[in-house]
Amino acid sequence: MSISHITCLSLNPHFYALLIQAFLSGYEKPCEVKLPFMALPILMYAESREKLTTANSRSRIDTLFRSPQSIGDSKISGKTRLSGYIGRYDALKPYCKEALIILSSENKLIIDKHKIVLIKKLGYKKFEGTIRNWIKGAFYLGVIFSKTTEDHLCSFLGVDSK
Repeated sequence: MSISHITCLSLNPHFYALLIQAFLSGYEKPCEVKLPFMALPILMYAESREKLTTANSRSRIDTLFRSPQSIGDSKISGKTRLSGYIGRYDALKPYCKEALIILSSENKLIIDKHKIVLIKKLGYKKFEGTIRNWIKGAFYLGVIFSKTTEDHLCSFLGVDSK
């Protein structure tokens, strides 16, 4: 498989649309347009996505990503699971925009007054294998984001709140 094929698969806005739909399903209420842009970089980083596999309905962003991480006999900060976040945030913006357009054109969400309203929910339980882990991670990230404010998320992730 060539680099162009790998790039096409890994930067696929249709796959991102599926992840965003699962994220919004977990969020369960209208959300600010900025939140899917903040979620995608977490979902696209293997270490943070791996941590999301342990998330549940009681998880919070602080506890999930601040708890120490064991590497051998050493413990390091859990926030290393978010390293490189700002770079991914900037790089994934155009793909997130495309994904939102795809979801809107498929009548799965609407954008109204700077809020995204999900029309068609997506459950992770109907998926199997690796894709189920991706969808489940996106769903629970939505649950986690729904428990805090946009300002807190911006501060925690180091993103400009404008």
